[in-house]
Amino acid sequence: MNELAGQNLGGYYLEEEVGRGAMGVVYRAKQLALGREVAIKVLPQGLARDASYIARFTREAQIIAGLNHPNIVQIYDAGQQQKLLYFAMEFVHGPTLANLLNLDGVIDPFFAVEYAAQIADALDAAYRERNVIHRDIKPENLMLNRWGKIKVMDFGLARAPGLQVITVARTLVGSIYYASPEQIWGYTIDNRSDIYALGVVLYEMVSGHRPFGGRTMPEVTQAIIQGRLQSPRAHNPSITPELEKIIMVALSRERNHRYKDASLMAQELRALELKPPVTHPRAAPSPANPHGQMIAQPPKRPQTAMPRYHTPAQNAQRPQQSTQGFAPLPSNAQSFPGQPSQGIRRLPPNTGRPQTTQGFAPIPGGQSPMPPQSTQGFAPLSSNAQAFPSQPSQGMRRLPPKTIRPQSTQGFNRLQAEQTIDTSLQNTNKVPGTPTHSQPANDQEGQSQPHKQPLPKEKSQQGLNLWDQLHKLFKNSEH
Repeated sequence: MNELAGQNLGGYYLEEEVGRGAMGVVYRAKQLALGREVAIKVLPQGLARDASYIARFTREAQIIAGLNHPNIVQIYDAGQQQKLLYFAMEFVHGPTLANLLNLDGVIDPFFAVEYAAQIADALDAAYRERNVIHRDIKPENLMLNRWGKIKVMDFGLARAPGLQVITVARTLVGSIYYASPEQIWGYTIDNRSDIYALGVVLYEMVSGHRPFGGRTMPEVTQAIIQGRLQSPRAHNPSITPELEKIIMVALSRERNHRYKDASLMAQELRALELKPPVTHPRAAPSPANPHGQMIAQPPKRPQTAMPRYHTPAQNAQRPQQSTQGFAPLPSNAQSFPGQPSQGIRRLPPNTGRPQTTQGFAPIPGGQSPMPPQSTQGFAPLSSNAQAFPSQPSQGMRRLPPKTIRPQSTQGFNRLQAEQTIDTSLQNTNKVPGTPTHSQPANDQEGQSQPHKQPLPKEKSQQGLNLWDQLHKLFKNSEH
C-alpha cells in the first residue's frame, strides 16, 4: 500500500492511496502547476508487462476523454514516466453507493430514484455520443460528490467502436451479480446490458438485496438465466407499484422487453414524483428557504465515532465510582471544601485518628498512630529540652555553640601546637605554693561552662607566629 505516495509523477505530487482495483491504483494527488486536487490512476509495473492491460488502460483514458457529461468523471491528462502509465482525472469527494448500502442497508426510494435517473442520463450520453458500453455498472463504480450528484467511474472494461477489441469472444467480464443474461450466454451486447445492470443496482438500493444470488458462480449464473425474480416489494413494502414496474422492466430476461434507451428509463423514474422522506418538521422561513418547505435529508455519510459528552442530567445518573478500598463516604459526612470526596472519609482536625490502612494491619487501640522516628544513634530528646528555633528536633540534643580558634595562615592546624605551647608556658612560669586555676566546686561534669578563665598574657598574643613562641619557650627554659 502507498508504494508511490510522496513521489512526483509527471508534474503531480502523489499524497496517498485512495483506491485499488483490477486495472490499477488510484492516488489522491496535487497538480503542481495549477495547485488543484486530482486523482491519479496508475498502472502497476506488475500489470504493465501484459500487453492486454496496457491496451485496456490506454483505452479507458481515451474513452473518458471523449465523453463530456456532468455525471461522468472528467479526465485532465495522461502520460508515462519511469515505465509507469498514468492518467489524471477529477477527484470526487464523497462515498460510493456501496458505502451507503453498507452503512444504511437500504436507500430511501426518493434518493434511489434520483440516483438511478442520473446514472441513466450518463449511460444514455455515453452511448449516444460515442456508442460506449460501460459493461461494469455496480455500486462500487458509482460515486456521490459533495453536492449529491452521481459520478460514473471506471471505464476500464468499456467497449466502444473504433477502438481495439481486447475481450476474447464468449468471455464474461465485470461482476457476475450485475451481468445480463446475454453476457452470460456470450452474445453480442449493446446498451441494454447497461440498462439491466442499472436495474440490478436500483433493486438493491430500494430493497437491500440483490435480485439473484448464490454460493458459487455456477449457482449465480443459473439463477440469472433461469431463476425466478422476486418482487422488490417483498423486501420493502414501502416501494410503490409504479417503481416496482420500472425495476421489473429493466430486469427483463429478454432484452427486447427492456427499455430501448436509458433516457426512457430516466423519464419514467422522474415522472414518479416521489415525496421526500419526512425526517424533520416544516422548517422556519429563511433566506435559503423562504417558503418554509420541508428539506429532505440525504443518506448518512460514513463518519468516525465522535466522543460522548455527558450532560449534567446524565452525569447525575452515572454509577458511583469505585472507592478503591477506602471506606465509602456517608451521606451526612462533610467532604473537603471545594473538592470532591471521591469516597474517602474526612477525619476531624487534630483527632489523631489513623488513615486507612489500604491493606496493612490496622493499628491497635491505645497505640500512637505514628511510631517515633529513628534517632540515628543520638540520644532521644527529652520532653523539656528545647530544640533548634524554627527547626524540628528530630530526636537529637542541641549542643552549645562551639568557639573555633582562627586557623593558621600557613596552611596547617595550629590548635594542637598552641595547646602544647600553653602547657609548657604554664609549667615553666608556675611559682611554688601558688594554687593553680581550678573550676568552681559547684561545676558538675557534663555541663558546659558559660565563661572561661582569662588566658595568660602569652596566650593572648595571637599575633606571634609559631617560631617566635618556640624561641620564647627555649629562652625561659635556659633561665
